[in-house]
Amino acid sequence: MRTSRGCGQTAGLLFTEVVIRLDLSNDDAITPAATMQVIEPVAVLLQELPEQDRQALAEAIHQFWQQESDPERQLTAWEAPGTPGLLA
Repeated sequence: MRTSRGCGQTAGLLFTEVVIRLDLSNDDAITPAATMQVIEPVAVLLQELPEQDRQALAEAIHQFWQQESDPERQLTAWEAPGTPGLLA
């Protein structure tokens, strides 16, 4: 049975999945510069969110991190909220 997620939880899951895939991608497939071209506009949008919404997104990412079983993906998810400019 699928669990119902709220919009904030779904956004946190989606955001975390994108960050993980970009972070763990082969640099030949997705360069660090290309990664930053994706992350920077997202960081600007996230900084425009009210503090309460940024905290809710950080909590959703934290929940995702706790449920992740792959150690490398878990580390990336754990670091995601602290990525410079994202939720700061």
